[in-house]
Amino acid sequence: MIILVNGLQQRFFLSTPEGDPAARWIQNRMLIPHVGWPYALALAKTCIEECVRDHPECQAITPYPIGSAPLPTRLIDCSNPDRLRLVATDPGMRGVYIALSYVWGEDQPHQTTKANLSSYKDRIDPAILPQTLRDAIHVTRALGIDFLWIDGLCIVQDSEKDMHHELARMRDVYRHAVLTIDASSAARVSEGFLQDRKLDPMPDAVLPFICSSGNPAEQSADEARVGVIYLAGDRSLYYTLHDSRVVYYGKPLSHTVSRGWCLQERLLSTRSLVFTSQTLQLRCHTQTKNVGGAHHDGDYDVPRLPDAVFHPDRLVAPGSDEWKHIHERWWEIVEDYTRRKLTNPSDKLIAISGLAEMFAPTLGQDYLAGLWRNTLLTDLSWSCDSPQSLSLTEYRGPSWSWAYIDNSVSLEDDWGTGVPFAEMMGCTVTLQNETLHFGPVTGASLILRSSLLPCKWVNEQLYPEEYDLVPEFPSFSSPFSLDQSLYFRRDVDITDLLETRMWFVPVVHYCDPDELCMRGLVGDVYRRVGLADFEISVIAKQDSMDTFEDSDVDSMLSRLPRVDIELV
Repeated sequence: MIILVNGLQQRFFLSTPEGDPAARWIQNRMLIPHVGWPYALALAKTCIEECVRDHPECQAITPYPIGSAPLPTRLIDCSNPDRLRLVATDPGMRGVYIALSYVWGEDQPHQTTKANLSSYKDRIDPAILPQTLRDAIHVTRALGIDFLWIDGLCIVQDSEKDMHHELARMRDVYRHAVLTIDASSAARVSEGFLQDRKLDPMPDAVLPFICSSGNPAEQSADEARVGVIYLAGDRSLYYTLHDSRVVYYGKPLSHTVSRGWCLQERLLSTRSLVFTSQTLQLRCHTQTKNVGGAHHDGDYDVPRLPDAVFHPDRLVAPGSDEWKHIHERWWEIVEDYTRRKLTNPSDKLIAISGLAEMFAPTLGQDYLAGLWRNTLLTDLSWSCDSPQSLSLTEYRGPSWSWAYIDNSVSLEDDWGTGVPFAEMMGCTVTLQNETLHFGPVTGASLILRSSLLPCKWVNEQLYPEEYDLVPEFPSFSSPFSLDQSLYFRRDVDITDLLETRMWFVPVVHYCDPDELCMRGLVGDVYRRVGLADFEISVIAKQDSMDTFEDSDVDSMLSRLPRVDIELV
């Protein structure tokens, strides 16, 4: 609905409560604030059943028919709320279970350990569990499911052997669950997620709605009643009727979207029941909808995985448009993931390993600490959005991998359009545990055959506190002109670099008619510390060309001596 406010067009969403006389004409409903009430969970159950029964897109990516999925190693038996217990499944057992995705946010003193494992198999006292886990058990029972998977209870937390075994199966835990409960509204495990929501701010306006067919002769007494409609402003507008205060309609405020582990838990799940800070949603591979029929703003949705990664036996030709889309989606996931928080920085690779395992059959089985061997040279063109200190407390990946960085990263927009200049002579990674093929590494080495160009720091004349990094390029005769400095995107703070001998290692080059761009790594021979571009331009000159030809590029590149360079 478009309304003129102060001479400007603004869009508003209309809604009315279920049962209101206006409901016959207005399809959108109000957000459900009582997310834990029986009627809300009954509506959610209906939505889940409709998804299982009526969504061919979801059926196509479901690895097993309902009831025949392999069960995880352990599950919480919720069938008797007074006697919860941890059950160990036998290999090959199949059935139905729900998984939980939530934010720990604090220690869980009653998590499963070697000391209490035996007693938990007999009984778990619900009173000792944090509220989020109790809420998840309540929802599981309300949906008619007996078994629930919770990481803190179904993995023996002080057993390295059990931890490695279960982390290797993390992808399957969420892929095979009939549903994932997403406790988005809880910032910590003790908070719970079934509290009544406070819809604040309230809708911008409440208006009467005359329920009339327009024909008095055909109008019944019921139709003549007056209903109520609510107006809420579009979230994309800068202001609404409430004095420049934006009123968000259905905005799914969430704590799980800021946590690293929760990304793969959401993307791997066929469907999720999401308890947002405002209402209750069902998210599946087909759609995201607010339970109860309220309007949902899809701008906040996390994009789904490409269909191809759910079908590893289907061949996707490398370099095809579909393959490029899958590669782009992988990097979108990496960019999203690196913006999220991890309590333990050492989890950098393991917390996304389930997704890497999904992409591996398409992007190439050889996964190198967050990058893929088949596209490694061009994938090195990632840059850090905010430099960090070199003094990292623990190893989490090689300097040439985004896993080394605590801050967010992004891949350059022109990925895939460049021509490799460097050659990859070898790349090896040492896994922390051989059973975790996509997990943590303890060491890695990348050997590139490329040029090694020394660089020097130069103070800017106008801003003495700022520095340019200038490479010592071989002399080129006219008509070529070299930029005086690198376009340098640092991975680390400049204070860690000023006393360090720096080198530029060209990796790929980009060429248009009047400019050759060399893109490569900047480092101290042993470590990458940033990404840089170096531009070589044509000087228009009488009786000389003013555009680059392929032969000119080949001529310039051939002047650069090459050596083997190891980066760790």
